Amino acid sequence: MLLAITGSSRVVRSSENPFDRNPTCHYGRAMEIRDLSPDDLDPALDVRSRSFGPISGGDVEQWKAMVQRSIDGKRVLAAYVDGAVVATARINSFGQWWAGRRVPMAGIGGVVVAPEHRGSGVGSALMQGILERSRELGFPLSALYPATTAPYRAVGYEVAGARHVVEISTDTLRRLSGPDVPLRRGGPDDAAEIARLIGATAAHARDCGPFDWEPVEIAHDLEDDEILTYVADDGVLSYSFGRERFDVQTIAATSESTLRALWRIVGSGSSVLSTVRVALAPHDPVWWMIPDNVITTRATQWWMLRLVDAPAAIAARGFPPGLEIEVPLTLNDPLDAAGSGAYTLIVSDGAGRLERTELGDGVALGPRGAAAVYAGTPLATLRRSGLAEGGDPETDARIDAAFAATPFMVDYF
Repeated sequence: MLLAITGSSRVVRSSENPFDRNPTCHYGRAMEIRDLSPDDLDPALDVRSRSFGPISGGDVEQWKAMVQRSIDGKRVLAAYVDGAVVATARINSFGQWWAGRRVPMAGIGGVVVAPEHRGSGVGSALMQGILERSRELGFPLSALYPATTAPYRAVGYEVAGARHVVEISTDTLRRLSGPDVPLRRGGPDDAAEIARLIGATAAHARDCGPFDWEPVEIAHDLEDDEILTYVADDGVLSYSFGRERFDVQTIAATSESTLRALWRIVGSGSSVLSTVRVALAPHDPVWWMIPDNVITTRATQWWMLRLVDAPAAIAARGFPPGLEIEVPLTLNDPLDAAGSGAYTLIVSDGAGRLERTELGDGVALGPRGAAAVYAGTPLATLRRSGLAEGGDPETDARIDAAFAATPFMVDYF
């Protein structure tokens, strides 16, 4: 089997590929990782259906339209074996917030491998191609929700945070007090403003982990008549009626008065549905607003992170104001030879950077360890899990202070 990644100078035989677990699976058959052709939407849909179950009706056209927009942005790759689509993966263009700063992030979704090709190395080869394409498109970070963690850890992703889905009593939200706040109905023309409001809330809170969609994708959601959207000067709410509860897709505001007013909008339907389901940050203000213990956790979905371009990811991230550190750091990434090597990590005035050095000492991290540190995992934890070595306790404490975070997401992709 020959592996070729279109647009890359690398062409290697499968036996030379350290991520190919079964190099003889397609012996004598050519495999190529390249952009999904618009002519192959139906074969790609077939692979998706055989991986996650079929979709039907209007959902098919919505899926094709969404994938086509991604194809237009060169954000969908496929594995072709003997010219046939056997796996696909898509890059969503996001901005992820880290301590008050927005970092471009490649959200990897729609990773599917035809059942008969699983375990053959096709998925790992596809993810390598996705990482290369993410770097080419200028994304310093990548994140995903894993169905299983092992194949993503094999290419450098590590668990970074969670999406916490909870249920709240609708009547409790109805009874939240506060002044009236001017609200208006939102529509597709408000997409850019809604993206701004969501980002402003994350920046204001110095959140770590939440991401924003491109306005074009928000506009498509706003065309759905079943989603009710309300916009204020400093906040936004989107929610819908479910069979047994209200489902809140988005709620964000920078002021207490607006946040209370938006929650009361949802609560005003307490005579219709008694429960609200929403994904919340562990430190969302509503935990401290409501008078009763009426929030119940229903699901926790873990997500994974990878640094695609470590120096760019560090430069884009926010850091604690007033913290000044300068420590040695060594990065070893088998899928990023150019980014591997010895650095000095410098944090000052709420910003950070990596500067090349010849010393080669300090804390040593592979891609999984680097992702975990970026997401605020203490180095003591990483040492006990085998993901960090070198350095000393004082250096660990400084790095922990720089990257301290409680990462979360509220959206799913």
